[in-house]
Amino acid sequence: MPTLYLIIALVIAGLAVVFALQNSMLVTISFFQWTVTGSLSLVLLATLAIGVLIGLLVLAPTLLRKTFKSSSQRKRIDALESEVSQHKAKVAELQKPVPTLSTPDTQQPSQSLKEEGNQN
Repeated sequence: MPTLYLIIALVIAGLAVVFALQNSMLVTISFFQWTVTGSLSLVLLATLAIGVLIGLLVLAPTLLRKTFKSSSQRKRIDALESEVSQHKAKVAELQKPVPTLSTPDTQQPSQSLKEEGNQN
């Protein structure tokens, strides 16, 4: 994607150079009390640059908001992934078989109760 932006920027720059070479007549610009005389191409290129800057200023709050939001979401995702891995480790620990100690002379309580009931 960045290479696409670079290609587009180079095409626009090339068109601007061609435009500047073809439109070199002098024009006078008046804005309130200011009066500026310059070539038509420079005036239009300056207007283009000002338009681009205004566009960037309009987009800046949205871009910053998205950047901050994605950053906070990335931190939340990392925290949740860490929590999931801790839970997986705990589940794996709980699923381990518990070693039982059995001796031949010990009986389970239910069997001893049955034998006592049979004897009576």
